[in-house]
Amino acid sequence: MKKVLLSIFLLLGITSFSLELKSSGVKDGVIEKKYGTYGKDQFHGMPTLSMPFEWKDAPTGTKQFALVIEDFDAVEAVGVIWLHWLTLIPGDTNFLPENASTTDEKLIQGENSWWSLLGGSLPKDEVARYGGPVPPNKTHTYTITLYALDKEMDLKKGFYLNELYDAMDGHILKKAVLKAKYIKE
Repeated sequence: MKKVLLSIFLLLGITSFSLELKSSGVKDGVIEKKYGTYGKDQFHGMPTLSMPFEWKDAPTGTKQFALVIEDFDAVEAVGVIWLHWLTLIPGDTNFLPENASTTDEKLIQGENSWWSLLGGSLPKDEVARYGGPVPPNKTHTYTITLYALDKEMDLKKGFYLNELYDAMDGHILKKAVLKAKYIKE
């Protein structure tokens, strides 16, 4: 039976059921130190060296990707979900190299949480980028979600998460989730 199903999938051109996301910056479920608080690339306490990502099996018709990195464990420490990176990525892309947040001009990046009072009120023009993990109280788990979208979002640099979710509504083809910890020492 398995051979019959595999043959049917291959005939139809179906080789995978889901979008897959991974990062060479995550080893055994742990984000490397250099992408967060213990890294040397910082802007007023905000880590700025973005992790590399790669993905495969994007659905046919993908026009754009959205990548969101959130820290739900931050609620216990600071009372809110912390946003580390919101970015829109061209649909013909299947990877982001290390430090793409700083070097890739094709990315449209939204505001991370570092502009807030809790984040030190960093200038808004400096927080539409990657702002890495800095868990204040203990090791945190970060949820990294890649969305494959059926259209390009009409958002500009500095967009907010709620604007992204509103724009994506009804346009998500698939999503992939990667969870990784950043170790508090």
